[in-house]
Amino acid sequence: MEPQETQKQQQHQELMEAVLRLKFAQERTDRALVDLQTLATPLAAKQTPRAKFERWRDSTDGKRWKKSQHTKQNGQCANCQTPIALNGSHIDHIQPLSRSPQLACTPHNLQILCATCNQHKGDR
Repeated sequence: MEPQETQKQQQHQELMEAVLRLKFAQERTDRALVDLQTLATPLAAKQTPRAKFERWRDSTDGKRWKKSQHTKQNGQCANCQTPIALNGSHIDHIQPLSRSPQLACTPHNLQILCATCNQHKGDR
């Protein structure tokens, strides 16, 4: 066999080995991405605007805000003006979470409504 032919075969062999190494690396990378996605999914769910709002609402600051806002609204629904108990009132997003998720925990986007008005309003 000629030296040039031997060199071509060696280069071909090296190229095939490099391709196999790349394929193996690609498979490992794909598996790692699947593993990361599996870990990231529950974390992402905790970061939704609704989840952030619910954590704030249940926090000391959220409860303090609700009590203060209830007092500012004279214990009345911001929509129909019906008297409502603090425990029976709902925190409503003036600009709905579906359209303004960045305002999920912004006090100037929140008001106290009675359950009927809050359910009627929905995401409008």
